[in-house]
Amino acid sequence: MDIQLNTLLVALMFITILSMGIGNILMSLADIFNHATTSRRSRSHIGWIVLLLLVHFNLFWQTKAILDVENWEFAGFLLTMAGPVLLFLATSILLTSPPEGEQGNLTSFFVGLGRRFFLFYAILQAWIIVIGITLTGSFVVTDITNAAFIVLALTLAYSANERFHNVGIILAWALGVASLFIRWLA
Repeated sequence: MDIQLNTLLVALMFITILSMGIGNILMSLADIFNHATTSRRSRSHIGWIVLLLLVHFNLFWQTKAILDVENWEFAGFLLTMAGPVLLFLATSILLTSPPEGEQGNLTSFFVGLGRRFFLFYAILQAWIIVIGITLTGSFVVTDITNAAFIVLALTLAYSANERFHNVGIILAWALGVASLFIRWLA
């Protein structure tokens, strides 16, 4: 396979941004699972962190689609980089830990982060649909799960109900597993 220099540079930047997000998540998970201190995140918060790690890996796997592009233009480059950047920003918001002295409800803290995180997550899901249509020229079956993620993320962004957020992470994992299953069948 003969890869052009521009394609290689785009792929390297794509991978670099994703790798920074993966590294941040792994450091946070190591801190969470380190039993020397008690975790300062709710189960819903941890569930979203682990799910975002899988989103990173899925997007990382899509790097091979970048290698199929022969001619890069600046607009295409910006569109391509928007996804990893959105994912990195969503991850940075989600990895925010409560202040040291915070002894309040951890779920309330997560719900407080929710609006910013879920808005970025919804935009990321829209980006996935747009980039998929741009690269493949059609709406694919997995885009249905991305559209469902948009609806879920926007609903969670505007909800302060802690129980709904607990149900939301279960729905998100169900959508994630469904998406993986659909990709496996395709």
